Amino acid sequence: MRRAARAAAAVPPAARPVAATIAGALALGFVLVLARSGVARADATPSPSTSPSAAKPAGEGIVVLHSRSLDGLVRRGLVPAFAKQSSVAVQVEAQPRPDAIALATTDGRPADLLLVDDVALLAAKLSPEQAPHYTAVASDSMVVAYRPESTFGKAVAAGRDWLLALDAGGVRMERTDPSADPLGRRTAIVMRLAGTYYGDDKLEARLLARARVVPPDQLVSRLQRGEADVAILERSRAVAASLAVLSLPVEIDLADPGRAGTYAAATVEAGGRTWRGAPLAIAVVPLAGSPHPAAAMRFADFLGSAPGRRAFDASGFLFPPGYPARRALGQDP
Repeated sequence: MRRAARAAAAVPPAARPVAATIAGALALGFVLVLARSGVARADATPSPSTSPSAAKPAGEGIVVLHSRSLDGLVRRGLVPAFAKQSSVAVQVEAQPRPDAIALATTDGRPADLLLVDDVALLAAKLSPEQAPHYTAVASDSMVVAYRPESTFGKAVAAGRDWLLALDAGGVRMERTDPSADPLGRRTAIVMRLAGTYYGDDKLEARLLARARVVPPDQLVSRLQRGEADVAILERSRAVAASLAVLSLPVEIDLADPGRAGTYAAATVEAGGRTWRGAPLAIAVVPLAGSPHPAAAMRFADFLGSAPGRRAFDASGFLFPPGYPARRALGQDP
């Protein structure tokens, strides 16, 4: 018998430069610079901030490259919180594409750490020599994100289950391309898991066929502008966009590391390879080629601290039992 498709609805919230004093006197063709105590040299230039969200520009600096979906968490949450307790400067930069794992900034500066939202990409893009291990510091969950005033929103507000509401006419569901975007693969995996969970083997093909494929950088903004009604998103991304959400059953939402085997039963063919379902882990990855390994580990350790967790929590992330959890490259979270 097909299980009732029920989900819980929720609506988330939203040096002065020091003047140099120089006394100079010209004699015998050279300049003598008289320096006072506590006054900077005239030719000393302060180190510029290399990122809009760089931490204090003092001490040893590190470079963190992060998944594009984590930009708000990193720039508005983690980096400012870290700056309050460390003199380590942090330059952050988003990966060039959702499915990319770059190891250097666009200006060629080598990264010390990666912060990623897709552990499967690590094994696909990196070798154990580049990154022997990662640490899962938080998890996310897949949700149905929607506009309450849409046809879909009005249907679920009236008590209709989410699958029946998606099946109704006039609902504009959108998704991204699985071959180019991890979110596109997750959407397909969630639909496959949902078909198994609800006993409907045609659910995945039916709903994905109705969903319009849009570029990854347009999906959320189209929902916000009312150009789309509904999409499958990570909870953190929906929270950041102030969208309404329906929570999915844990057997479907990819949030529970203890259900890795259940999630792995769902696969999708995309980009010339097979991707399997896996728990959604946010992972920090120390790189073997880090120019500043000690400073990098201070930032990595901060992510699992109380201030670091508060930043994750404010962005809608979860903390499964046992996290932070260190794993070998290629190992499930």
